[in-house]
Amino acid sequence: MSIVKNNLSTKYNPNQDKIVYATPEPDVPYLWMEYNRANQHGGNTANIMQNDDIRLARWSGQTSDGKKHSEELNEGTGAFPFEGASDVRCRLVDKTINEISAMLMTTFDRCQVKIKGTNLGDYDIAAPANTLMEWFTQSKQKAELRNEAELLAQYTLQYGWSGLHIGWEREYATRNQLLRLDELNGVVQMALQQNPNSAIKDLISSIQDESKEDYAASLLGMYAISEDKKTLKKAIRDLRETGKAEMPETYISKNCAVVTACKPYDEISFPPETIDAQNARVIFRRVFMTEMEIRSQAAVEGWGEDFVNQAVSIAGLRSNYNDPNILPAASLINYQLNRNMHLIEVVYAYSRMIDSNGVQGIYCTVFCPRAGSDIYGSHKLLGYAQNKYPFVIYRKERLRRPIQESRGVPEIAMTDQQEIKAQHDSIRDRTAFTTLPPLMVKKRYGMVNKIAPAMNLPVTSPDDYKFLPPPQSETQTAFALIERVTQNNAEYFGLYHPAVPPQKTQMMQQATVNVWLDVWSETFQHVFAMMLQFMDPEEIKSITNYDLPQNISSISNMYDFSLRFDVRELDTDFVMEKLKAVMQFVLPMDTGGVIDKNKLVKAAVEAIDPDKAKELLVETGSESQLLYRNVQSDIGLMMLGNEANYVENDPTAQSKLQFMQDIISKNPKAQQQMQQDQHFRALLDNYVKNLQMSVMQQQNKQIGRTGVTPIGQQIAQNVRGAIQQADKTQQSQQQ
Repeated sequence: MSIVKNNLSTKYNPNQDKIVYATPEPDVPYLWMEYNRANQHGGNTANIMQNDDIRLARWSGQTSDGKKHSEELNEGTGAFPFEGASDVRCRLVDKTINEISAMLMTTFDRCQVKIKGTNLGDYDIAAPANTLMEWFTQSKQKAELRNEAELLAQYTLQYGWSGLHIGWEREYATRNQLLRLDELNGVVQMALQQNPNSAIKDLISSIQDESKEDYAASLLGMYAISEDKKTLKKAIRDLRETGKAEMPETYISKNCAVVTACKPYDEISFPPETIDAQNARVIFRRVFMTEMEIRSQAAVEGWGEDFVNQAVSIAGLRSNYNDPNILPAASLINYQLNRNMHLIEVVYAYSRMIDSNGVQGIYCTVFCPRAGSDIYGSHKLLGYAQNKYPFVIYRKERLRRPIQESRGVPEIAMTDQQEIKAQHDSIRDRTAFTTLPPLMVKKRYGMVNKIAPAMNLPVTSPDDYKFLPPPQSETQTAFALIERVTQNNAEYFGLYHPAVPPQKTQMMQQATVNVWLDVWSETFQHVFAMMLQFMDPEEIKSITNYDLPQNISSISNMYDFSLRFDVRELDTDFVMEKLKAVMQFVLPMDTGGVIDKNKLVKAAVEAIDPDKAKELLVETGSESQLLYRNVQSDIGLMMLGNEANYVENDPTAQSKLQFMQDIISKNPKAQQQMQQDQHFRALLDNYVKNLQMSVMQQQNKQIGRTGVTPIGQQIAQNVRGAIQQADKTQQSQQQ
């Protein structure tokens, strides 16, 4: 493939869009031009720098001691109102972003992913689907998800919008594999059962015969994946001498969905005409890789050697647009240092294009924008089942349809922060004048003596030195103004403030949280579809104990995802009062049994301690199956002559009695054993008595109030009647 330099003078013609039709070879120079166009329009990167400066309280001439010094200002510009005047940093914007981010992260930690089927046929597998998502969010990627969620919140609040990239990553690694001679012998025997004529039958004898070392090495290569003859021969000698050997083994070290937060115009960008991300012409994602990472990724993705070598040759270079990361957020980092010396800029261009049959699909092209050539890493159909861009956009607000029409906190609160800073500076300067006002000295003195406590000052008359009267203005107005600006800021963004009505704060917070959780609902829908598409069915079954359907044509529309959270539940007192109200006033009125007490218990535990709820509660749809299996297990143990486990005041006793009656009625073997085995009948009778006692303890109040025997006791009596009938049948047979 020849190298063609980008023609920077090429004019963009909107009537000749080259990313409409899928072609075997991508037009890399055109993508490069679109990439620059996506990042440079409207001064967006300059706006990002401005938002950084506002949040981090940075400005020209700033000093480390929080004072104004003429030497730090432009030539000819002196410090005003005086040398060493106050120049404090106000953190209103930073505080606002961090408070909202903390609220969003709390809801992210406490909410639970709920999956519901889209039709009646899907409801029976909703429980294992929830189990799979819980495994991903609470085990597999818990720490990674939380880190990316916090970045997403910070990016969006600071810049107005950001995005999440959802992808499937696979990585290979090398480790030592321990081989044992006895285990190899077992492998040989299993192989011979399938193919008695397999050449591997000679493996063990060849290992033990020193003269057949080369032959043994070739046979061992069939079992241990290695092409290095030297490694294989060493393993043969070790096996012959010690009975064991170590060999390098390549294995899949990572194979899962990965969610990554993307910073606007740094890690994600799109052309200015983009209104909705899923309808974008192209979406760019920029990443930086080390040489090791890019060569490893090339082996997985099949990137060409020409592309890899060219990418490595330009390590440390980046695109020629204003980089938002030039000035780091941490003041301890020297921004003069080249932090990208060994990093390689790689861009993924995702385009929705049409193939030769007129069918659309998402295509991905990998290229290096600084390479200046038409060489690319890969160009292929993405192939995700949901046929969507693997991005979810999070916007702070929706003022207009375009994604960029969303303001960050710095743009909104900038003047409020400046107002507070101005008042702080004025109060501090006034305090300086009041504490040590200027001296008035008689003009005949050529200089002012140094003034300090216990200092001797020579005078010829009592009025040689006199302090200038301090400013007569009061500071209460400044403090009141600071408080008023802080209150307005809290009211606008939904922050807690004693002067803001709590109902208004909750309304603003709930609206913010709902948008945040909607983003994660869509994200987890992408993740779930990818897991069904790319995970091994056996791995899914080992996690869920269920065979989830993995039909690629229906994966994307199989389930609905829901994440909801009531911000009032952040108030522990409110939660306790709500639970008390339900227990004291609602439950006594539930004479029709319309309240699902299992769901009520779940809601109570989740409200009191969400973390414990994830450990204690069983997923909806599977608790009845688990209880049914437990009763089956108890009956099976009793049929073998074992005593069942008795539970005191069992809240599930009534359900167990119903399951027990159903199981025995459907099991002819159990019915037969009831008639023939007196010991089994005795065990069964004790089991029923234990459950009946629990039912009676829970329903005694109802009996006294209504005079009606609860259905649970009627079921118990039916089962015990069947046991007694079996006793009579056996006695008559014996007579």
